Amino acid sequence: MKRILLSIITLFVVSFASAQVTATMVDDAPYNYEEVEVRPEFPGGNNALMTFISSNFKMPDYDGGGGTLKVAFIIEVDGSVTNVKVVKDLGQGTGAEAKRVISLLPHWTSGEHRGQKVRVLYEIPIKIAG
Repeated sequence: MKRILLSIITLFVVSFASAQVTATMVDDAPYNYEEVEVRPEFPGGNNALMTFISSNFKMPDYDGGGGTLKVAFIIEVDGSVTNVKVVKDLGQGTGAEAKRVISLLPHWTSGEHRGQKVRVLYEIPIKIAG
């Protein structure tokens, strides 16, 4: 009888502990930009964002025919930009330069979902003229 009771208690404790870990992982995952009720915003809006990128982007020696880079990053609950990754690279240093410029972005107003500030995954295209 003691073994059965001990087994039930152990099973309950283990399942409770694993449920807490799962909830923490889900809560920490970033939301897609389209999923949030209040979207994060760059200070001054999209035009200011494009101006910031074009002002700070130093074109590497690139002899390609032009195209569009894509860079993804997370806007944290405090508005900071983290986890910058090049999703589509045109090569010849363009992706590295885009990553550098996005890493320089100032704090955004954070996104919100269900009344809580949340992490938001944001992807931005950067056009390179040919």
